[in-house]
Amino acid sequence: MAHGAFIEPNQALESLANPAEAMGIQIHSGFRAAKHAQHLKGHNRIFDEIVARLSKLDLPYEDQCSTEYYFDLVRTLRDFNGEFDRLVEVGVFMGGSSSVFAGCIAPFDIDLDMVDISADYLQFAYERVRRMYPESTGRIRLFHGDLPSYVRTVMLEEPVRTIVHHDGAHDFNQVVRDMAALSFVREQLVAIIAQDTHLRGTVHHMNFVDMAMYAVFGLDLNYAPIGKRYPEMDSRTAPNKYQGNYFMPEVPEGFVLPMAVNEFHYPHPDLSIDDFLPAPMLQLVANG
Repeated sequence: MAHGAFIEPNQALESLANPAEAMGIQIHSGFRAAKHAQHLKGHNRIFDEIVARLSKLDLPYEDQCSTEYYFDLVRTLRDFNGEFDRLVEVGVFMGGSSSVFAGCIAPFDIDLDMVDISADYLQFAYERVRRMYPESTGRIRLFHGDLPSYVRTVMLEEPVRTIVHHDGAHDFNQVVRDMAALSFVREQLVAIIAQDTHLRGTVHHMNFVDMAMYAVFGLDLNYAPIGKRYPEMDSRTAPNKYQGNYFMPEVPEGFVLPMAVNEFHYPHPDLSIDDFLPAPMLQLVANG
């Protein structure tokens, strides 16, 4: 399957009771954020509707963000309502944030582009939101590729007011590459939302999303914290049994960067977007 291009939804998944199993997607913890949303009920009608639809969804999946994080996503988009036209979700996993964003399409009159290097995760996340919000699928596109490829292929060609949600690779180098790529479309950016700013793990994974944000935007980074902060003695502040990941205590789960009060300190103006493309995309560019 071509890298760096829009793909069509896989209609063969529509009749399957367990699309994840059919695509070999493994469910580890089975955590479902909607089951832990009772304390947030009544605080936001859009979030309440999303939770209601999630509660009716008969589909095996798992979420990897806290319920509070998903709630804060809705609140954040509400705060920027009227200032942006497109939401770009980078890294979809099994559609946890996708489900929230799909529930915001109609209320905020926005389009949603879902971006992932895994076609399987893209297809699963889309199928999840299709079952929840079939009326909004006409405003959703699937881009198979990474963020720099999306910037070059789509954002440079379709300049619209955009919010980017980043929950893709958490590796320091890749997050720097992704954020740097956005510098070439800075005029379009209303805000950047970064997830897992509290994440650490083994040195093999180099999970330093927060440090990558500082590397690109400088030490005077201006952000609003969102999501959950875990206390010192919480079990999730110790390495888990899956990848050895853990959360730093008392550190916010996510950052919201309003671009009106932030600026890019990297990359150098002499660099181009092509300097940040992966090898397959560079070959496509070279071939015209």
